[in-house]
Amino acid sequence: MKMIHRAYVVWTLLALVLSSVSSSVFAAQQVKEKTCDAIQKAIHQLPAEGGEISLPAGTYNCTKPIILDRNNLTLRGAGPGTLLRLADHINAPVIVMGLTENIPSRDTRHVRVMDLMIDGNRANQTAECMGGPCSDQFPLRNNGISIRRCVDCVVQSVIVFGAMSGGLVTELGCRRLTIRDYTSYDNEFDGLAGYETEDSTFSGIHLYGNKAAGISTDIKFNNNKFYDVTIADNKTVGIFMRDSLDNSFTNLHIRDSVQHGIFLAQVNTDPSTAATGNTFTGVVISRSGGMGILANDASCVNNMMVGAQFINNKNGCISEAASGLVENVGAICR
Repeated sequence: MKMIHRAYVVWTLLALVLSSVSSSVFAAQQVKEKTCDAIQKAIHQLPAEGGEISLPAGTYNCTKPIILDRNNLTLRGAGPGTLLRLADHINAPVIVMGLTENIPSRDTRHVRVMDLMIDGNRANQTAECMGGPCSDQFPLRNNGISIRRCVDCVVQSVIVFGAMSGGLVTELGCRRLTIRDYTSYDNEFDGLAGYETEDSTFSGIHLYGNKAAGISTDIKFNNNKFYDVTIADNKTVGIFMRDSLDNSFTNLHIRDSVQHGIFLAQVNTDPSTAATGNTFTGVVISRSGGMGILANDASCVNNMMVGAQFINNKNGCISEAASGLVENVGAICR
């Protein structure tokens, strides 16, 4: 009987502990007012342990960015019917995951943005950066989503369009991000850009009709993986890469780039900042206005194409600043 009594006490205490953890970690609030101010207020009301903000379908008017700078926080919409729209002449990002200071002083962890749509309303904005000319004083570019020194963070089933800068930008020390089922179009610059980001996974990516590149990577963008990516009709190149090391792209389709399909380069005259060691597997690049792939600098070594089809690219399939920069295994040029 004593053993049974002890077991009962232990299980009761365990149930109480789990109940307490569940109620704090999974605290949830539903936002009823259709404004981003109401969303921010709901975030501030969550317990210190974090929780979830639920956004029913509707259009949410944003006169300030939504700042997700707390750990263990989820912002979840109801699918494309949940639209966050930047108001006219606000000149701000729509969502910031991480701290907004010039150089974030700490990591922000386990933040998730899911199941919603973002309209940056760029036709009615006038500046690329929030508050003034882009600088250390005004570091926030007016992206659809800015991810800043975020670790183990997630963006899933999100559509971004019409941002005054980039659609989604990762920067300043991001690690182990998961970007899944992400679509972006009609942004002033890139559909997706990555800086100082490593060990992250990008899958189910669809980028089209952006005024710059589909994907742009620079400044220590290393050891990241891309799967199932479609890039179409972007106004410069499909993929632009500098200072990017040992990244992989699998099942990649690029078509109708105004310039090149893929452009590999170094930063200015510094050969230590080249795009090197990147692998592209299962690639189709078609109808580019320039080359299928251009390795622009002799420092862009150890890149590889495996199973590539180059189709009707205006200036040819592969161009290299020096022989052997792009190793080809099973590439077809037609």
